[in-house]
Amino acid sequence: MKKMLLISMILTSSILFPGSGQASTITPPGDTTYIYVYRVGQWNAAAANWAIFMDDEKKCKLSNNKYMRLAVTPGKHKISAKVGGAGLFKKETEIEIDAEAGGSYYVACNVKQSITRTRLEMIEVTKGSAGKQMEKMTIDNCQENLD
Repeated sequence: MKKMLLISMILTSSILFPGSGQASTITPPGDTTYIYVYRVGQWNAAAANWAIFMDDEKKCKLSNNKYMRLAVTPGKHKISAKVGGAGLFKKETEIEIDAEAGGSYYVACNVKQSITRTRLEMIEVTKGSAGKQMEKMTIDNCQENLD
């Protein structure tokens, strides 16, 4: 009896909290649309946590090899990233997603460096590409503040 109760608790928690282990995407209900923003694990600038903004509102500081899930309404949404405060040669990067009801969108973030600056390049990718890259990622700690 105790084993059955434990098994049902584990199954229930995996349904209620799908992002609490390996990367998983869920099908959005009705009008809800999800934008997944993930940061591929890279050595360069690995310690930097990039602040992710959606429609000019700060959402999360995205860590290396992590992802976050943003629930949005259908329409155009601007996603941007900054590291640190205002400073010389620090460039903001952004992408615009035109979200449709019930869809899922994926934004890959890659650190790009030059002699004068470091920036987070944001690229919209397909679900298949994102699935392969997000396979071993975990959800960022900031997700609980977004849900």
